[in-house]
Amino acid sequence: MISIKNLSFSYDKEQILRDINLEIEKGFFSVVGSSGCGKSTLCLTLNGLIPHEIGGRISGKVEVSGMDTQKFQIRDLASEVGMVFQNPESQLFALCAEDEIAFGPSNLALPLNEIEKRVNNVLKELNIEHLRNKSPEEMSSGEKQKVAIASALAMEPKILVMDEPTANLDPKSSEEIFRIAKKLSKNRIIFLAEHDIDRVAEYSDEVAVMDKGRIVMQGEPEKIFSDDKLLKYIYPPKICRLGFKLNIRPTPLKAEDLLRKIRLKRRLEIKDVKIKSETIIKINSLSFEYEKHHSVLKDIDLEIHKGEFLAIVGGNGAGKSTLALHFNGLLKSTSGTVLVDGVDTKKASVSELARKVGYVFQNPDQQIFADTLEQEISFGPKNLGLGKKEISERVNEALKYASLNAFREKDPFSLSLGQKRRVSIASILSMKPEVIILDEPSTGLDLRTAESVMNLVKKLNKRGHTIVMITHDMELVAEYAERVVVMDSGRIIADAPTREIFKRKNILEKANLEKSELSKLGELIGESRLLKMDEALAVLEKK
Repeated sequence: MISIKNLSFSYDKEQILRDINLEIEKGFFSVVGSSGCGKSTLCLTLNGLIPHEIGGRISGKVEVSGMDTQKFQIRDLASEVGMVFQNPESQLFALCAEDEIAFGPSNLALPLNEIEKRVNNVLKELNIEHLRNKSPEEMSSGEKQKVAIASALAMEPKILVMDEPTANLDPKSSEEIFRIAKKLSKNRIIFLAEHDIDRVAEYSDEVAVMDKGRIVMQGEPEKIFSDDKLLKYIYPPKICRLGFKLNIRPTPLKAEDLLRKIRLKRRLEIKDVKIKSETIIKINSLSFEYEKHHSVLKDIDLEIHKGEFLAIVGGNGAGKSTLALHFNGLLKSTSGTVLVDGVDTKKASVSELARKVGYVFQNPDQQIFADTLEQEISFGPKNLGLGKKEISERVNEALKYASLNAFREKDPFSLSLGQKRRVSIASILSMKPEVIILDEPSTGLDLRTAESVMNLVKKLNKRGHTIVMITHDMELVAEYAERVVVMDSGRIIADAPTREIFKRKNILEKANLEKSELSKLGELIGESRLLKMDEALAVLEKK
């Protein structure tokens, strides 16, 4: 059981948790909320990392299985509370899965036969016996996350805390993790902090919504996600939002349920996407090996046209980011050619290509380094050798365009994840590249923040920038991309307009992807071209 009473926590003068009260006796409990609302901090109070390892001012009480987390040490709590983090690589260190899973029980000084029994049990329970002797380096992201879960379960905790466990996973792997969590919740408490609202709605027994460190809503998913009040704090699943807009109450959570309450009032009118003719990036027979005999990209042919919005999609390890890193010269092909505006990237320096191609990385903390936003955004133009007046104009324009003017003198590391992503985009924007690459732009963001970031990207595309978006978030693809390249095992397996890709179920399945909920609804109602919210509102009505 989890019992939290009047919990507040502040770190470095910033109040992060405010008067949290929770009682959880069993089942699958999920916490949702916007980026920076306090979800991860709340998770860290459950296993004693706060306050024993992470300092700050704490008040109130947290009890797990009757143990006060402030009075018991982390080692004492480890047998009661297991923890799985967003990035499994931060938890895995052993040479194979078996050793990884055995590590925790070994530290309890258990007999060898008991350790072996626990390892065998969790491998079987999670259906990962085939990973027993595999090194983490040989595993996919989804497999690594399963091993991290198995390692936590080997301690036989009554409570399993999972902090954004699917943030970096493709749709198929995410679905597997949620199914595992649901199965485990039959005889344990699963405490999940998560941005994947659709799956939270489907799998959770109870949901709490956090905002600015407080729990503002709590109840069963059907109750929470059909309440208009939710819109003040986060965006619900797209099917729920459509239900709200069509004035359907209670609002269904799934396309199949909404189908019974709507009808098609007219056919969807689609304007043909004009194919841009001028090529900005041309790739011929590209292959790439990180090590000899370890081929990552295989015989890639691709043309990207000026001004288009292209999505490169695929499962974890498909080669998406590796391909895109050839566009700005950070990687050089093993064989074949990559031309950017006619320039061979093998013969050009990274600094030369930076004038043409900007890269926004998945984790903004890997890109940001300056003390203020102004310094951060001016760094690129300074390295281009521009004059002070030109640099100032570019910084001002980028800050204004990214809606960051109010933060000009702020430390970028003090901003929220969504704001940091805007800073990364503004830093690239000040270089005025023709091509902007975004690597997993929605990772770690709630739907509202992701939409805010993507609306900025959409504006840049309308202004003439070529956008290349690397993602496995098919909701983003449906809403923003006009063309999709699908990758699997280092090869391009499909290249077509977005609506065409969403019709090709076999291709999506092969690449560990899935249709968006609106696309599923369109297929069910006989309008398979349906992808976007404004299209749904134009052709659907309440019965």
